[in-house]
Amino acid sequence: MFKAIIFDVDGVLVDSMQFHADAWIAAFRDVGITIKREDIYEIEGSNGWGIVRSIFKKEGKIPEPHHLEEIPLKKRTILDFERIKPFEGIVDVLQDLKKHFTLALVSGSDRKIVEKMIEHFFPGIFEVTVAGIDVENGKPAPDPYLKAVEILGFEKEECIVIENAPMGVEAAKAAGLYCVAVPSTLGPEKLQHSDLVLENHPALLRYLKNLTPS
Repeated sequence: MFKAIIFDVDGVLVDSMQFHADAWIAAFRDVGITIKREDIYEIEGSNGWGIVRSIFKKEGKIPEPHHLEEIPLKKRTILDFERIKPFEGIVDVLQDLKKHFTLALVSGSDRKIVEKMIEHFFPGIFEVTVAGIDVENGKPAPDPYLKAVEILGFEKEECIVIENAPMGVEAAKAAGLYCVAVPSTLGPEKLQHSDLVLENHPALLRYLKNLTPS
């Protein structure tokens, strides 16, 4: 019996990944690196340091220490937050779930961005938040989800993860957690390591509603 539901944020709760990707594209352009949205979608869920290291590695380069701080900061200033919105129906479902479960967020995004999303879209809903800065090793390492479980105080078998990205699924499974995935940027074939792949967000809403005790 699940007691806690741990949600990824971008691509699961909010329709935001194209805006994150565009901000990363602009930030990397400033240091002479050209990338596409798909380059970010493939490593979605990693924290800022992990994304910088991954993109530099793909370019055959090694980032300087200042790159690890400056590029994510630049990305945060570029991000067009006003265009980000929750997926249709998700807020109502979360409010209902909160009556029966402890809800948590695990995101690779900057804490200031995560807190801004909570304040704007989900006030009073989540009891635990783990952001990219809270762990040295972000997704696909299990650390973010292990930290969330530790703070929640439940057994792993009592927690379920909702993800949309391959790295997030890998992190959840490495942490020993049951993981449900919904495709929002990449195809379902990229999420096959999860325990269950749903078709789309309407299917996710139905699944979440069915978790609520009748």
